[in-house]
Parts: sequence; C-alpha cells; structure tokens
Amino acid sequence: MNSYTPLLAALVFLLIGLAAGKAWERYKLRDGTWIDRRRARESPHYILGLNFLVANQIDQAIEELTRAASLDADALEVHMILGNLYREKGQVGKAITVHQQLLQRPRLSRLEHAHVLLCLGLDYKRGGFVERALEAFTEVLRLDPKNEYALLNLQKLHEEQHQWTEAYDTRRRLSKLADTDSRPQSQAILAFLENEIGLEAVRRKDYSEAVRRFEAAIDLDARAVPAYLNLGDVRLAQGNEREAAAIWERVVDVAPDRAYLAFDRLEALASRTGSPERFTRLCRRLIDENAQDWRARLALSRHLALSGQHREALDLLFAALVQNPHALGIHQAIWRALGQLHHPASLVDRYSELTRHAVFYLDPHVCMRCRYRSTELLWQCPHCHDWNTFVEERIAPAQDATEVEV
Repeated sequence: MNSYTPLLAALVFLLIGLAAGKAWERYKLRDGTWIDRRRARESPHYILGLNFLVANQIDQAIEELTRAASLDADALEVHMILGNLYREKGQVGKAITVHQQLLQRPRLSRLEHAHVLLCLGLDYKRGGFVERALEAFTEVLRLDPKNEYALLNLQKLHEEQHQWTEAYDTRRRLSKLADTDSRPQSQAILAFLENEIGLEAVRRKDYSEAVRRFEAAIDLDARAVPAYLNLGDVRLAQGNEREAAAIWERVVDVAPDRAYLAFDRLEALASRTGSPERFTRLCRRLIDENAQDWRARLALSRHLALSGQHREALDLLFAALVQNPHALGIHQAIWRALGQLHHPASLVDRYSELTRHAVFYLDPHVCMRCRYRSTELLWQCPHCHDWNTFVEERIAPAQDATEVEV
C-alpha cells in the first residue's frame, strides 16, 4: 500500500489543480472580492441580446447587451459585440472608442489582442480611415498570421485603392489557408486580380508584361473571360490580327454564356479583314449549340442588316424575342428592321403578339451576393466588392421555344 502512496498523492494534487484551474477560469479576484466571470454570459440580458441580434433588432440588442456587460466590466466578448453593433448602426466613433478601450486592458492574451484589433480595423474601414485600417489588419496578422478575416479585409482594402499587386499577394496568402472546396473560387479571384495588373501594364504600354499577366490569369482560371478579351486587344495592338481573333474565339469554347462579350471585337475584325462570313459562322454555331442564345441571334441580325438582309435579320430578332422578351436592345433592333421594311402590317402584328406581356429590363444584371443591379455585366460588384457574382435576371420566355422561326 505504501508504495502507491506517492502516486495517489500525485493524482490527488492533479485533480486539485484541475479543479482550481476551472474555478479560476470561472472566477477572479477583484478588489478583494471573488467575481463570477460567467455572469455576463449567463445573464438573461445576454441571451435576449443575442436573440434580438439574430432578429436584426439592433437597438434592442444593444440595450440588452449593455445590461449584460454592466454585470462584469471585464466581459471582453460582450464589449466586443457591443462595439461591432455600434459600427453596424453607423456609430463608428463610438465603436472605435469601445474597441480602443478594450486594447488598454493589461492582461489580454495574444489571440484576444488580435480579435480586438480586427474589430478596430473594421471600425476604421467603415469610417473611411484607410491607413489606420491597413495598420490594424497588418498588426492582426503579426499576432495571428493565419487570420483569414484580416487577410480578406486587407485584400478588399487594397482592391478599393486599386493596389492590385498588394491585393494579389494578400489573396495568395489567403488561398494557402483555403480548404480544397474553396480553392477554385480563390483561383478565380486571383485570375481577376492578375487581369487588373495586366490592365495597369497596358496603360503603361508595357505589352510584354500585360501578355504575361493575362496568360497567367487564364492559367489560373480557364473561364477568366476578361483576360481573353484583353489579351486579344494587346495582340491586335501589336498587329497580330490572326492571334487576336483566335484568342477571342476561345471564349466561345470556354465560356459560351459569355461569348457575346467578344462579338463586337470579332465582327469588326472580320469586316476589316474581308471575311464577314467568319462571324456569321460563329453566330450560327452558337445558335445551333444553344437554342436559347438570344444574344447570338441579335448580333447576327445586326450583322445581316448591315449587308441589307433586313427580312432575315428580323426573323432572327423575333426568334431572339421569344427567348428574352424583356431585353430592350432586341425591341430597338426590331423597330429599326421594321423601319427598313416600311412596317409591313403582318410583321407589326406579329411583333405586337410576341410582346403583349413583355416588361423591359433596364438593369437586368444582378449581384447574387447583395442584389445590386446593373445595366451591364460587371466583373466586380461596386457594392459588396465580390468578384464574378453578376448574373442576368430573366423571366419566362414569351412563348414556347418550338414556335420560334429562325
């Protein structure tokens, strides 16, 4: 029995140490009095505050969380939430004051320091204090190099300042932390940033650097449509029309839903080089591969109208109208074609029948993240600043596609 006494004693002391540690985690000595550190979080005010927060009732959430914080001035997380709520209400100065006061606490852990600094950086960003926000996020990353929120906000700040190289470097750091599922999205964002760096090189007329950047963007994401468009523009500026056309035509293969972005370039080049049929074949190929492609019909009708084939152009426009009766550009093109044909009554009646229930869209492109609307396709949302989030909002076609006459 005596041989086990030291072991039993060690186990007893270990259990006592664990119990003391748990007690210290919950309680602390303040002004000679033991205070429960969980009082704020276990109070009904804290629970109510969180409920109001989930319901997006910010004022009530602030009121209840303030009451919870009054139970324990050292309740760090409650004060952090309060500061964040002040920021969301637009009371940036108050949010900054709350988070700065938290930074003055003497015994913050490294991680707590990083979390409070992150909140302060968000305050500065919301208030437009760009340099201070950059400093705060940079300091967060010094304390916590793998803080994804700091990296993401740092990237967004650089993008807003058009500091594309810095944004790219920050995104690369962030992509190394990404899991397997989110890597394709990260690669796509890197491709857009490469494209922006390439555009800066174009403005400097550094075409070799621009080409390198655009090609790098395509290597990162084969569907990086703006990189194809800009790379073709550079090749055209260098006098290489054949390669420019080949690059723009690749958009048709890699992203047929975005092929229309290259139509003007391809049509102009085909006309200039004396081979307009090349553009005609391209449009007909797109129509054959996708019967719902109204943009290819619109582009082809415009192309045919220029050569005097107004009736065939009008038939294509009616077919496009069936697929998208809400596109204002189709209606404008139809009236131009009708005017060229001197408004035959039968064709005007057909147009009226097709458009009986049409509603015109002036801003059909909508951001999937924040619902910002735009008249044109944007690669980066000017509201939420996310990349490649715009889609074209569509309503049901005017009639069954089987009724289309091409």
